[in-house]
Amino acid sequence: MLIIGERINTSRKVKGEPIIENAVKNRDAGFFIDLARKQCEAGAGYVDVNAGTLLEGEPDALEWLVTTIQAALEVPLSIDTPNPVAVERALKAHKGQAMINSITAEKDRYSSILPFVKQYETKVVALSMGDGGIPTDSAGRISVARELIGKLLAEGVKPENIYSDPLVYPVATGPEYGLAVLETIRTVKVEFPEVQTIAGVSNVSHGMPARKFLNQAFTVMCMAAGLDAAIVDPLDRQLMALICASEALRGRDEFCVEYLAASRAGRFEAPAEGK
Repeated sequence: MLIIGERINTSRKVKGEPIIENAVKNRDAGFFIDLARKQCEAGAGYVDVNAGTLLEGEPDALEWLVTTIQAALEVPLSIDTPNPVAVERALKAHKGQAMINSITAEKDRYSSILPFVKQYETKVVALSMGDGGIPTDSAGRISVARELIGKLLAEGVKPENIYSDPLVYPVATGPEYGLAVLETIRTVKVEFPEVQTIAGVSNVSHGMPARKFLNQAFTVMCMAAGLDAAIVDPLDRQLMALICASEALRGRDEFCVEYLAASRAGRFEAPAEGK
């Protein structure tokens, strides 16, 4: 499964402090190179970069993040913004195939992001969200997903570059929200088998204590439903171990080669004290 590392996001706080945002404002290159490297070493295939809290400074910040990280590491990035100016700046600086996170069925956002998807031949996260907002039930999300995937395919976007996102809501705000995501993933995989599915899994636990347990359980459930990619924290060793085990159990790790390699590398063990 494709892992997109989520840790470079200016809205994320550490013990209540805006550590990421401050590091961007200070242009702390070493901080972000180290954070990106750790995520890659832990199994991330893409690293997400989000500077949305900087508002007017977002285009400059995203361009700087892309240039800084890729000057040190050969890793593709997920450009996480709805701002078309920021998207264009980041894509012009990017080396290799980027991912745009994200496009929606909303008329204005669709028309502003689509040209970049086509021009740069990016991967693109397609959110189940239209001009009417985010549907609360699976039927509404599936309907929007069908519409958006159909439009992207008609524009010549390759199905393997489309990542359909059912949009994860906090389960604390409604018991039906987790089920809606699972049903949407299942249906998309049946109707569009070549299209990829993706989810920002950690949103499910927002506002809850001991969030990692909800995140871990929901990730495994989504994988069983057909999830192809996840925006998660790859530094959560238990989560990554569960993902590796789940890949083997759902037949996507032939002869358990990846599972065995991870076990031999000590990736299933708790890190040594102090590390």
